[in-house]
Amino acid sequence: MKLGILDAVPLNYWSTDLGITESEKFIDFLEPVMTGTTFDQLFVAEGEWPEQQDDYDAYLITGSPCYVNDEHPWIEKLSQFVRDCVESNKKLVGVCFGHQLIASALGGKVERRSDSWLLGVKSFDIVDVQSWMIPAQKQCEIHHINHDHVTVLPENAKRIAHSEQCKNSAFVIGDSVLGLQGHPEQPRRAMENFIKELLLFGADPEEMERGRASLRDEVPDAELWGRWIGKFLGC
Repeated sequence: MKLGILDAVPLNYWSTDLGITESEKFIDFLEPVMTGTTFDQLFVAEGEWPEQQDDYDAYLITGSPCYVNDEHPWIEKLSQFVRDCVESNKKLVGVCFGHQLIASALGGKVERRSDSWLLGVKSFDIVDVQSWMIPAQKQCEIHHINHDHVTVLPENAKRIAHSEQCKNSAFVIGDSVLGLQGHPEQPRRAMENFIKELLLFGADPEEMERGRASLRDEVPDAELWGRWIGKFLGC
């Protein structure tokens, strides 16, 4: 398999986590469970795109410090790319920003959370167990860091996970699209660095400290989600 990782982080944010890109973290995260896969980084926020959609067997859209509703040309181009992938039944995974962008591009709605950030290790329930969820599990805990969330799913999407804090924690569209709000790929180091960055931009210190206090070196279900994503993509 050849996986194109569509990195949605602009260049000026790359220093936030020691210069380690989001696509590099996904490669480190997925490589152990997707043996034989070729991973390519495509920095779409910097204008780097596949020459053709069929250059890759599947695509994964990363998180981003940008918001889906920001008026950046690359976000609109990525939204159209998502629609084209869905039309051709191309396998597509979106995480955090990627999850939100897929929903928005296909007619769903993304809004600012009323109670600010969803930050730290958060649990959510699997409400519709999928065939690729091996081993199956009914509740998961992974890192989260998001200010927006999907409030309305696209018409043909199916919610597969939710929590009291995030009603659309994960969704699928058929067997080709998967969206996940949480961040199984983010290590504690990255989460700590993101919190430091948010504090520099005026985030509430008490809120940030509550999120920081929940972080863990070994997040219970991060590895499980790596296996699930690999299975979803056919590995």
